[in-house]
Amino acid sequence: MLTLNKTDNKKNSNEKNRSFDLPNDYNDDLLQDFTVEIQPTRTYCLNFSGGRSSGMLTGLEAMKQAIFLILHTERYKYEMYSWNYGTELSSLIGESFSPHLQVRIQSVIEKALLADDRILSVGDFQFSKEWKEAYLVRFSAETTQGNVESEFTWEGGQLS
Repeated sequence: MLTLNKTDNKKNSNEKNRSFDLPNDYNDDLLQDFTVEIQPTRTYCLNFSGGRSSGMLTGLEAMKQAIFLILHTERYKYEMYSWNYGTELSSLIGESFSPHLQVRIQSVIEKALLADDRILSVGDFQFSKEWKEAYLVRFSAETTQGNVESEFTWEGGQLS
């Protein structure tokens, strides 16, 4: 059961908090008259070197591009994306390089990638100092299309 706090906003009350339980079991007599179909992973092939994008990607290559785009999009910054899309790494800019920062970066990446239902798990994180203020983050993602080995350069730390 999920417990939520509700505030009573009547004028004569003392603004007391009460809790109530939300049901887990719905007795609504609705029939499941649909089936869930898994759609193919198909997307446009983007050219990141400035040339013209053309063609389509499917399968594992489409997942590699999806992971790249999620990691390089800041969450809440662009109205065209859902609030579930992208990372929140900008909040970590300026923090000192430390094991604590590595855990936070890992958590942000996992949260961003697992929001995509095609990504089943993210793990095997490895961090290395790339240059003065950057980490190279390597990890693997298990997707519905297979395993993807990926890397991401995070720039924004301070030397401790």
